[in-house]
Amino acid sequence: MNDNKRELFRNLEKFYPPKGSLRILEVGCGSGANFEHYPTGCRITCTDPNPHFQQYLKESMAKNDHLVYDNFIVASGENLKAVEDNSVDVVVCTLVLCSVQDTLMVLREAQRVLRPGGAFFFLEHVVSDPSSWVYFFQHVFRPIWYFFGDGCEITRATWKHLEAAGFSDLQLRHIQTPLFVLLRPHIVVKVLILPLYIAEVTGLLSFYKRVFPLLVYKMSFSYNNKMNDKKRELFRNLEKFYPPKGSLRILEVGCGSGANFEHYPTGCRITCTDPNPHFQKYLKKSMAKNDHLVYDSFIVASGENLKAVEDNSVDVVVCTLVLCSVQDTPKVLQEAKRVLRPGGAFFFLEHVVSDPASWVYFFQHVFQPFWYYFGDGCETTRATWKHLEASGFSDLQLRHVQPPLFFMIRPHIVGYAVK
Repeated sequence: MNDNKRELFRNLEKFYPPKGSLRILEVGCGSGANFEHYPTGCRITCTDPNPHFQQYLKESMAKNDHLVYDNFIVASGENLKAVEDNSVDVVVCTLVLCSVQDTLMVLREAQRVLRPGGAFFFLEHVVSDPSSWVYFFQHVFRPIWYFFGDGCEITRATWKHLEAAGFSDLQLRHIQTPLFVLLRPHIVVKVLILPLYIAEVTGLLSFYKRVFPLLVYKMSFSYNNKMNDKKRELFRNLEKFYPPKGSLRILEVGCGSGANFEHYPTGCRITCTDPNPHFQKYLKKSMAKNDHLVYDSFIVASGENLKAVEDNSVDVVVCTLVLCSVQDTPKVLQEAKRVLRPGGAFFFLEHVVSDPASWVYFFQHVFQPFWYYFGDGCETTRATWKHLEASGFSDLQLRHVQPPLFFMIRPHIVGYAVK
């Protein structure tokens, strides 16, 4: 990684203050592997939650005596309270965001301690493209990697957090470095998934998109029976968001076969969207059964692109079992906020990743590659609540629940967020 690091840290010269030395805060410094790349005279503050790194850090400091070392702070990236606001020129984070508990909190802390015009430097391994073999192996071996890598996760799309963090300028590149890829020892698993991969590449899997709506329609009856209490409790809150005049206007994103319609109050005006046009046949059946509602239109659109819906035009956006499969969760939430009137609400019910210490978490990652193909892009390993917490709604009512469902999708979040 020397060439990549040299190229990255060459940019440090852009962030020198008008007077004095460059002040660098390295978060998760480890053994000080970056020190050799810092310019002479820089003042370094190091933080790491593991105090046992200090012994090896001192060795790196001795080798790199061209730097000035201010102090070593035992602290996680989420809690840098020992560092003052606007006190450093650069924050460096390399191979750290893969193991922190809350990536967005680390980025907020970095922004707090950086002076205006300062920069956050990063070099992180991330999850691969979902259609690649690397993606498959990352999820299969993720639980083992987590335990032996001190909480390291190889399935994070860290670039999404960086894009959502609110920096004024983001210079980000995806690169492929010559590092360990987990290939030869896993030929058996590779053969198991090969037919699915070939089917997707050749387009044969697109036929499944025609069958998938029927499967969802059939499964929705079982899901609704088990989730009726949760749904009734959730949608009872719809009455809080009626406009002063007229009917409640609901936009359902990823409506599927219309499994939520029975829970909506009489007279609501419903606009439905789904990226799969083949759901419309089953949607019409649900509409016929639920004639207490007024159906305005069905729009073939993804949750990331609701341009057919005007700004501030609906009272409620509903999203159930959708955020598990969208391409860009923050973008969906931005679109929801755009179309909601001020004071409107985003209602959600989503299965999420389990606690990392649980067996459910292990199996969610092991079977995720299979689940992805058979679930039409559904992912069981998403911590969707983090996106909701970071999306900027004025009020977030969110609960974690464990309904009586198949163990892989048992962990759920439910609630609503007010614009």
